Amino acid sequence: MVNIYCMKNLRILSLMFFVFALTACLDNNSNKIGFLLHDMEGRWFTDIEYIQKHADEAGVQLVIKNAGGNENVQIEQARELVKEGVGVIMVVAVNQNTAAGIVRIAHNARLKVLAYDRIIINSKLDYLISYQYKEIGRKLAEYAYNKVPKGNYVMLWGDASDNNARLMREGQEEFLKPYIEKGDINLIYKAFVEGWSKVNAKKTLQKVVDFSDKSIDVLMVSNDNMALSALSIFDESNIQQPVVITGQDATLDACRSIVRNGQTMTIYKSTNQMAKESIQLAVDIIKGNKINKINGKTNNNRMDVPTLYMPPIVVDKSNINQTVIADGMYSYNDIYGDE
Repeated sequence: MVNIYCMKNLRILSLMFFVFALTACLDNNSNKIGFLLHDMEGRWFTDIEYIQKHADEAGVQLVIKNAGGNENVQIEQARELVKEGVGVIMVVAVNQNTAAGIVRIAHNARLKVLAYDRIIINSKLDYLISYQYKEIGRKLAEYAYNKVPKGNYVMLWGDASDNNARLMREGQEEFLKPYIEKGDINLIYKAFVEGWSKVNAKKTLQKVVDFSDKSIDVLMVSNDNMALSALSIFDESNIQQPVVITGQDATLDACRSIVRNGQTMTIYKSTNQMAKESIQLAVDIIKGNKINKINGKTNNNRMDVPTLYMPPIVVDKSNINQTVIADGMYSYNDIYGDE
């Protein structure tokens, strides 16, 4: 009886070891990175281009799924990635709150989640690669104030549900508060713009232009698509455009506008470098390598998420050649061609 009992235990242990070894093999040997994208607009075509480039160079397969702005679709796409055998999931969340469901789906499948540029709230998120958006907001406000220390300001932020938009607002308001209280800066209007939409930004600013009798000296906008859309109002109405128009993302259209004295400045976030770092981090996760480049933590209301912060750069006409062009983001002809 003892021998039979021992033999049964040995068989059970052998089976358990086989299952464990098989699971480990599946976890560690996948050559696929799943990438859940919230939508394709503005800067994201460039992000995808560079992410694909660095995935190819790393010898890994990139499986991209675009949710088209639908959070429920994105959660279902996470399930699809699990079935397709990816080794890690990168995600730009449609909704940073409900995307916690994506983290749970991944963790149930023993996969880690890397949030790309947008944190996922109230979740056990594994990693985040992003920027310190409060500091970006501060940089926009500081640039505008240095150019126009006294005048009429309008501030348009991104979507109110986006934590990055809220952090940018916080950075801007903190910097400008003493100057507003002193009376040097007159804040005509401030608002979040649903969906970071250029259409909504234009509608919002049109109302300000129609109903305010004050000229706008600074139009502080939180990304380039919205900035250029808003700027078109001044061109179409033949009224004097603001002295300073801010943006973010260093899109090609924005860079072309900057050298032609339209939009004044942008925040350049090296898409190439961020894509490279994100793919390297994803590969290290798959292979179980030691993660060396984490340089901060970001609280998501549940935990401090290990974060790789990338450096943002202020770009205007004075340094566009030494930054965006020198980095290979665009060529000289891309920006200055047909000037």
